[in-house]
Parts: sequence; structure tokens; C-alpha cells
Amino acid sequence: MRRTIRIMAVAVACLTAGAADALAQTYYFAVGGGYNYPHDSISQADGVDELEAAYDPGSTATLAFGFEWVDGWRFEGEASWRRAEFDSFDNVPADTGRAEIYAALINVYYGFREGATVNPYLGGGLGVGRLAVSELAIGAATVDGFGGGMAWQGIAGVDFALSPSWTLSLDYRYFAVDEVKMMDSLQVPFKIDYQASTAMLGLRVGF
Repeated sequence: MRRTIRIMAVAVACLTAGAADALAQTYYFAVGGGYNYPHDSISQADGVDELEAAYDPGSTATLAFGFEWVDGWRFEGEASWRRAEFDSFDNVPADTGRAEIYAALINVYYGFREGATVNPYLGGGLGVGRLAVSELAIGAATVDGFGGGMAWQGIAGVDFALSPSWTLSLDYRYFAVDEVKMMDSLQVPFKIDYQASTAMLGLRVGF
């Protein structure tokens, strides 16, 4: 009888450990920075079909908190910032003007080689973004304001495990904020789509 009880106790312990492993997760903080290359974008204003905005390359920074789940899945909340100077607007060189984008997204990642030193991954994110435009001249009008829209991104990259807790990441991100509505100093409303390609270097610590 005692032997049977011991066997059952061992079996229960093994099953409990297996269940715990199945539900195991690691929380983490992550920071990142990189090169932001905004794509030329098309704006639409009242009475004007299309206006093309071109940007100079800029920079980006991110801060995230999330957790790693089993089977290679990872989930996080991310706050990001991007900045770029205007190069031209409607094919007219822009001497002044900058765009800053603030976004909050929920990201999902899948790593193809969980636990490996080198782990390629794909991911995507969805959330909200705010585009702030400063000191931009459009003919006789100027733009100093901001507007919001839906933000999303697609991600492809590689993780490099530095230790059981620290991970270095390198990835490419296609980021967009759709149909941001704004108004110039002449009270003419317009909307603009913002897209950018970003090369990102990140550092993640688990706990």
C-alpha cells in the first residue's frame, strides 16, 4: 500500500511538473533603437487630388514589456517614437519641417528555433499612432499640429542569445500609420498616410 502511494505521489509530481512547464513563461523588458527610412507618402487635401511628401532618413526608439510563451510565441506591449525631417512637399524643397510619430502597439512574435543561440523570428503589431508635424510650409500655409490613426507593423528578424537572461535582436520593420487627419494654418483639412522601413537593434532581459 505504501509503495502504491509513493508511486502515485511520484506520478502526480511528474504530471504537475509537466503542466507547469507547459504553462511556463518568462517576462521581459526590451529596448531598441535604429535607422528610420520614411517612404514617400501621398497626402490628400480639399480641392487637391494628391500631394507628395518626401522625407530625409531619421531615427527611432522603442520600449517594450512582454512575456515569452511556450512553443516560440512571444507577446508584448510596445511604445515607439520615430522622427524624420521633410525633404520636400508637393515636389517643392522643404527648408523646414519635421515629422514625429508616437505609437503604442501590441506585438506578437513567433521564433522558429526556440531555445537556440540563433533564433529567426517573424512578428506583427497593431495599435494606434500619432503623427506630429512641426514647422512645415505648404505654399502660403504652414502646418503645426498632430493627428492620430491606426498603426501597424510587420517584423522579421533574428535573436542572438547572449545568456539565459539577455538577448540581442536585429530586425527589419515595416511601420505604417493610416489616414492621419490634420489641418493647415488656412484651416484646410487634409489627410496623410505614413509608412517607413526601420532597421532595429534591440536588447531584451528576461526575469
